Amino acid sequence: MTPRPSDLQEADIPSVTYRKVLTSRNVPQLLLAACLSRLAHGMLLFVVVLYAIAEFDSAEVAGLSGAFLTLPGFLVSPLAGAVLDRFGALRAVAMDTTVSAVLVGAIAVLSVFGQLTPAVLYLMLALFSITSPLTDGGIRTLFPQFVPDAAYDRANALDLSTYSVIEVGGPLVAGGLFALSGANPALLTVAAMYGLAALSLSLLRGGTAKADADRGVAQDAAPQEPVQHLLRSAWEGITYLLRNATLRGLAASYAVFQVAYGMLVIIVPVAVAGHVADETSSSRYVGLIWAVLGLAGGTGALLAGKYVRAGLERRFMVGALVLSAVAVYPVSALGSLVALGTGLALFGVMEGTVNVSLMSLRLRRTEPERLGRVMTVSISVNLIGFPVGTSLGGVVVDNGSPARALAVAAALALAAAVCARLLVPKEG
Repeated sequence: MTPRPSDLQEADIPSVTYRKVLTSRNVPQLLLAACLSRLAHGMLLFVVVLYAIAEFDSAEVAGLSGAFLTLPGFLVSPLAGAVLDRFGALRAVAMDTTVSAVLVGAIAVLSVFGQLTPAVLYLMLALFSITSPLTDGGIRTLFPQFVPDAAYDRANALDLSTYSVIEVGGPLVAGGLFALSGANPALLTVAAMYGLAALSLSLLRGGTAKADADRGVAQDAAPQEPVQHLLRSAWEGITYLLRNATLRGLAASYAVFQVAYGMLVIIVPVAVAGHVADETSSSRYVGLIWAVLGLAGGTGALLAGKYVRAGLERRFMVGALVLSAVAVYPVSALGSLVALGTGLALFGVMEGTVNVSLMSLRLRRTEPERLGRVMTVSISVNLIGFPVGTSLGGVVVDNGSPARALAVAAALALAAAVCARLLVPKEG
């Protein structure tokens, strides 16, 4: 087997630390690209919504802008996975970050010259959304090209911890920049960040060559077949996930867990308002609690990366899901703001552990040549749970109390643990 293009070798794994992973060849560039693209994406949604409200004085335009920014990408994500596997993750992600920089920059330029109507904005955002799954799934499929198998856990933990922090920091940075300089400079900053992400990817060395060589060996060893249509490749990604017991179980378990997470998005503001009467203070506390949850998620991912190993992922995932249920109820429902914050911080730590366990297990039990399709299809399936959770959370809170809604969310987290325990095989 050809060695991976990394200075981390399998024999070194017992002594592998986060520092060694961070300083190994290609990993810093890849993490930088991931951070820049994710921060840009987190900022973009916030800036676009603020821009639509300020420019068009319409919450409806803002809502539709958010939909055009996300929905087309969700619909084409299986096809994006086929593109990743066909043309290579590095080329696909570099293309997406470049296109994103151009489109976001074009939105700012059109706005400066007064040519940005709602229809034009929707079109530009839809074009942006169509290619965005290439980066969402592609970044994570690149890590196996640059670290040995046994270092997946720590590499995934670094990836997920930065994502958790950026998930919190994106809206904060965007809001401050928007207030300080206005919409167009904020959009140009987002475009520049996408451009820097593409530049960082251009500094990667070795992964694409290795992947191309592996594909060449496989093609030489087998009879040549006609090139499959991308739609057929996308469909194969869906059917592969459905037939693979591990991937099917992970998808079911995590989708249920995301229903619980989506409920919390609605429950937390209502619960905080019950403890804090002043609306301004209530909003600040909600923001602080979500910031703590995000930071706790990053901490949980880093801790999980130190202890999760091949063969232990399923056990860690089930245990973390059970503890996340306890964190939601009864801890978060004890009747004080401190209890709510403490419970959600614990939930965040467990969420980070769940994510690292899931990512490592999915990487180890997926055929490398199908990884791009599986990653993007899995992300799409996982996203289904979130809007279901937000809808369910609103219904339960309106017809009961935050404590009762927290109990329902905890029950769903336990159901996710049961799914992981029963549906994910011990070996794959």
